Amino acid sequence: MLRAVLAIYTLLLGIAVILAGNGLLGTLLGVRGEAEGFSSAVLGVVMAAYFLGFMLGTLLIPGWVRQFGHIRVFAALASMASVVALAHGLLVLPELWFLLRLISGICIVGIYIVIESWLNAQTGNEQRGHVFAVYMTTTLIGLGIGQFLLVLGDPGQLELFALVSVLLSLGLIPVAFTRVVEPKLGSSVRFGVRRLYQTSPLGVIGALFSGLGGGAFWALGPVFAVGIGLPTAGVAVFMGMTIIGGVLMLWPVGRLSDRYDRRRVLMWVCTATALAAAMGSWLVTLGWYPVLAAGFAYGAFSFSIYALSAAHTNDHLAAEDMLEATSGLQLLWGIGATIGPVLAGFAMHWFGPWLLLPFLGLAGLVPAVFARWRMSVAPPVPLEAQGDYVPQFATSPVALEMYPEDQEESAEQDDKE
Repeated sequence: MLRAVLAIYTLLLGIAVILAGNGLLGTLLGVRGEAEGFSSAVLGVVMAAYFLGFMLGTLLIPGWVRQFGHIRVFAALASMASVVALAHGLLVLPELWFLLRLISGICIVGIYIVIESWLNAQTGNEQRGHVFAVYMTTTLIGLGIGQFLLVLGDPGQLELFALVSVLLSLGLIPVAFTRVVEPKLGSSVRFGVRRLYQTSPLGVIGALFSGLGGGAFWALGPVFAVGIGLPTAGVAVFMGMTIIGGVLMLWPVGRLSDRYDRRRVLMWVCTATALAAAMGSWLVTLGWYPVLAAGFAYGAFSFSIYALSAAHTNDHLAAEDMLEATSGLQLLWGIGATIGPVLAGFAMHWFGPWLLLPFLGLAGLVPAVFARWRMSVAPPVPLEAQGDYVPQFATSPVALEMYPEDQEESAEQDDKE
């Protein structure tokens, strides 16, 4: 495993630096927008544009890569993302920010696509599961580090936007010097939503509501933190602690789901997510240290919902169908992530910033109730028929080519031929 990771360390370093900048930018925009007097409703719509761009990028970028090549597209997207980040600080207008967030979403998912296709080409079949897990953990660590960089400057000035721009540009360097040969980019096909629902109703609901809550958290978590009176350092720690909770619990939750009925684990994880959010709503009145604990608990469970939903869906599929199905789940996650900030933003505008936590709780409660219902009407998948859990969240469809079960099946078919 160590040898496989060392072979791709330049790619992992590059994506970690880029996502540190991207994580800082998302939080910085919430804090700066609140300081500029943007309403929660406006910020919700503005921040939702990022996830809309994310979905558009999955459609546009593969064609660009096939036409111009990986390194050219990567360099162009990293440079554009760097310029866009700086433009946020130069021109503080919600209409312009919407456009910039849309472009940023396209750029970041394009960067994911290029990096993940390189990782897939560099990794042998026997190491794919380990590399997939290391990559997913690296992305979350990069996003988490970015939160704490908020304390390095004044959100009301240009310096933090310049720092984001620098990080996005620096991330290009280790990738540009990689010796990995540019791979061919395969086509991505998705299951239709109806077919996905027929295959795994709980997987569909889990992925959709994971996006609904996740999109609202990433977009409006900083707005909530500022709204309840947290200082800049408190905002950084709140966002960072939530991500740390998610990183620490991805593996333990997954291991439980390998040993027990995955629906039951998903139900309890979603219930714990809802309870953590509900406790946070109450703890807001007790000061900001208890809110940090609630954020940690929320992240510890909510970050596993998408991975559990994908694993549960894959338990109902043949290996050759997993890529298409999980790609469809990513689309559902993206739809939820685009809608979530808009709904939560208007709710926060009408009732106050504290309403974000009940919204996040509701996004966890719905799949919990749905999972309990599914357990009463459908038999469980036998434990011996369950696939191994792999920690993941929605990045790009290309990452799914590293998915170990699919690669094992492909290797078996090659051996037969």
